Amino acid sequence: MPTVTSFEQTSDSRFNVFTKTLWNGIYDDCEGYTVVLVPSYFDYIRLKKFVKGRNAQIAMISEYTTTKDCHRQRQLYESKEKPVLIVTERALVFQKTEIRFARNLVLYSLPESPDIIESSIAEAMAKTDNHGWNLIVKHRLNKIKLASGKADRRQITVEEKIEISKKILAEGKFNSRSIVGLFN
Repeated sequence: MPTVTSFEQTSDSRFNVFTKTLWNGIYDDCEGYTVVLVPSYFDYIRLKKFVKGRNAQIAMISEYTTTKDCHRQRQLYESKEKPVLIVTERALVFQKTEIRFARNLVLYSLPESPDIIESSIAEAMAKTDNHGWNLIVKHRLNKIKLASGKADRRQITVEEKIEISKKILAEGKFNSRSIVGLFN
């Protein structure tokens, strides 16, 4: 994420990074089952406008989506007719939207409640026979909790992150799955 000088610029900066660097990799190279989690409804609307401008076939669910449309969008995502699902955090909370078959998770920004991610998406991504992937999911979710929690908690240095990642990669017990976040 580029350095911003004021809080007002963070939303624009995040959107620019997403559209200019991540979007092509997420949509063009997608084999399916990619979830983009957007905590803010305003960011969701901004992404929705961007996606419609690109004529991209993407499933989108927000807290204002009707139950019928929510089920239809989720079915299109699960059948890979629409390879990417953009969902708001509040849709997971209030509509109890169940996400299945998630292979890749893109966090548009820090979630308001990291426990929601752990309870609704981690099960969809983790497999019981895949210990290496479970470690990655657990580590990343704990980092999200720390980042959104108290400021006085110790932050892991970049060198420590690299060492942890090397250990997990050395085990070689994970599939092609990923969690990406536009923060830190």
